[in-house]
Amino acid sequence: MGVPAVVTALQGRKAIVAKLGMDAHWRGAIVVSNALKEAGMEVVYLGHATAQDLVSAVAQEDPALLGLSTLSGNHLTECEAVMAALRDAGLDDVAVVVGGSIPAQDHDRLKSFGVDQVFGVGSPLTTIVTNIADLIA
Repeated sequence: MGVPAVVTALQGRKAIVAKLGMDAHWRGAIVVSNALKEAGMEVVYLGHATAQDLVSAVAQEDPALLGLSTLSGNHLTECEAVMAALRDAGLDDVAVVVGGSIPAQDHDRLKSFGVDQVFGVGSPLTTIVTNIADLIA
């Protein structure tokens, strides 16, 4: 992948990566997880996760990053629930990124829920990793 030098901010940091709801697509989440590992992050991959699963994992693991993957088209409902659950649990200080099949017109709405970054299908791995490094630096 050719990870840029700026990712030193990721060395030794922890990320939780999960697929929202019952989204059946796993490839993107695994590819991004591997890129984050290559950049030096510890990655906890949850697979399918509900909002409450994510709150429990964030409380237990204390990650710098929560990465969510979605291709099902239910990203607004799922992300709103996740962000509300994190706020309710007092865990909304974790950086949250969402990636997948997300129309550009939904990016601002996701950010209004508290999502920090949105990556569409086909976003270059170097862009994702660099933006995450900048986000959690």
